Amino acid sequence: MNIVLLAGIVMFACSSLYFWLTSKKEFNSAFLVSFITLISYIIMYEGRLLIGDSETGLYWTRWAFYGLSCALLTYEISKQLNIAKGIQWLAIILTPIVMFTGSLASIYTETYKWIWFVISSIAFLAIAKIYYSTKSAELPRISMYFLFGWSVFPLVFLLSPEGLSIINNSFAGTVYLVLDFFTKIIFYIQYSNLHKKL
Repeated sequence: MNIVLLAGIVMFACSSLYFWLTSKKEFNSAFLVSFITLISYIIMYEGRLLIGDSETGLYWTRWAFYGLSCALLTYEISKQLNIAKGIQWLAIILTPIVMFTGSLASIYTETYKWIWFVISSIAFLAIAKIYYSTKSAELPRISMYFLFGWSVFPLVFLLSPEGLSIINNSFAGTVYLVLDFFTKIIFYIQYSNLHKKL
């Protein structure tokens, strides 16, 4: 698992530097998302907050940091979809709720694990409803990240030691790393390239 986490550290250190140096925006959410994710990977690699061992233990801090980084992603996605301000804030606030309750689901066992997972899933579905209620021309592009990125995270959670323990942390961590790359780096690079063409 350590090699996967080390790869995440290198990847998000590079993307943080890239987004810091190339962004012309006043509010550089691409940099912040990468930088927050970098901190998360460092904490997971260091292992002090890991509950258990590296192959079957609980990396609950992942979800805590996703609460910050994914709230910023939700902000960007909501802007790109031209969602009304009040509804934007609803989606942004629901995002850390998804992640916080996901963090609780990773720590708790038995009945409460699944109660927190269901609450997290309800909040996630509320965000999906907000996104798919829009008529924005950007929806097909955003949908790709939502369906093949964000929607896969809960499935990996279910299969990982945090859920049903069908796969080990090395496999889950590798899938999470690929998903992080797709939803946090590729997303912003594609968005930046679209703006350069406009």
